Amino acid sequence: MLLDKVRPLYDHAGPFITLHLDVSRDSENAVQQLDARWTSARRELEEHGIEGPILEQIEARVHEETGVGGAVRRTIVATAEEILLDDVRGGASSWPEGVTVGPLPDLTGWLSQVGGEMPFILVTADRVGADIEVYTAASRPAVEQTTADGSRADIRKLPVGGWAHDKIQQRAENHWHANAEIAADAVTSAVRHHRPRLVVVCGDVRARSEIAERLGQANGALVETVESGGRAEGTSDEALWDDVHRLLAELEARETDELVQRLERGVAVGEGVLTGPDRVADAFVKGEVERLVLDLSEAQETTIDPADHPGLALPQQALEAGPLPADRVLVAAAALTSAEVSVLPHEIELPRDFALANGVAATLRWDERRQNAPADTDEV
Repeated sequence: MLLDKVRPLYDHAGPFITLHLDVSRDSENAVQQLDARWTSARRELEEHGIEGPILEQIEARVHEETGVGGAVRRTIVATAEEILLDDVRGGASSWPEGVTVGPLPDLTGWLSQVGGEMPFILVTADRVGADIEVYTAASRPAVEQTTADGSRADIRKLPVGGWAHDKIQQRAENHWHANAEIAADAVTSAVRHHRPRLVVVCGDVRARSEIAERLGQANGALVETVESGGRAEGTSDEALWDDVHRLLAELEARETDELVQRLERGVAVGEGVLTGPDRVADAFVKGEVERLVLDLSEAQETTIDPADHPGLALPQQALEAGPLPADRVLVAAAALTSAEVSVLPHEIELPRDFALANGVAATLRWDERRQNAPADTDEV
């Protein structure tokens, strides 16, 4: 994932206040529990010298209704003057709640949830067209909903005979094809704009097949059709979402496996991959990092001193702060250099003979080691 959403944070001077709190309202005493969590968080902030209007602003956000059911986490990042980020994520999280104040935002709790989310598009089709819904994650409401319908005239083949039979049947076929093309064009436009990893097409068997065929690879997104779901009344949404969750889980597992294999190969041949916080920090200085890979549990337990890496892209206050948690330093560097970030699922089992050094690795845009290696020469 790219960190476009949090990139603007680093244009501000710290110290940064970060809260990652459970704000669920799915139990009878949820409000009382939330009050207790905020009381504890406020006490911690006051111990760090945070006071004044910003405390009241944060309190209001913490108690604000989210509109999201079930388990909910809220991540707030602020300076002493203003709230910079207020992000709500649905779904259970194994990551602990936290309150920190420091020269860099502590986005580990947020990353633990965002890292497992996968943007996708759900297309519900019939022979008139399709409803198109764009999701940033299965646990969040659709961020965009559009309908792409074609002609409703002559879309049914009628059991008629006589001289007009073939013409009526062909006209219906032509309208089906035209409507599928209109829907596919609309989906393609949504893919280009939102860059999902998956497109799920459901509904009428003929329509979903034609739309999927026209989409192909959909500009890099995987296109899958499912038998559940549809535009007709009485269609089971539960069965459809079971299929969506299954496809998302399969794609995440496949992408994680491919990433681990790439890391393993790169380490084995000594090319295109680096492991360890300090080596990756040096690669950020040179602009080499294409993708930062983190095991969050390990990365937060080690430190990096930015002073040891002159030229590292960080806010000035962080550059002068001494040793800082590696995850905060490297996530900031990734955001400021437009590198992607991948969070390894906590339950993943890495190959027995391979491990991330202190939970940190990176794939490289280019490898200076390769460029500086002596050229092979043939003996005369």
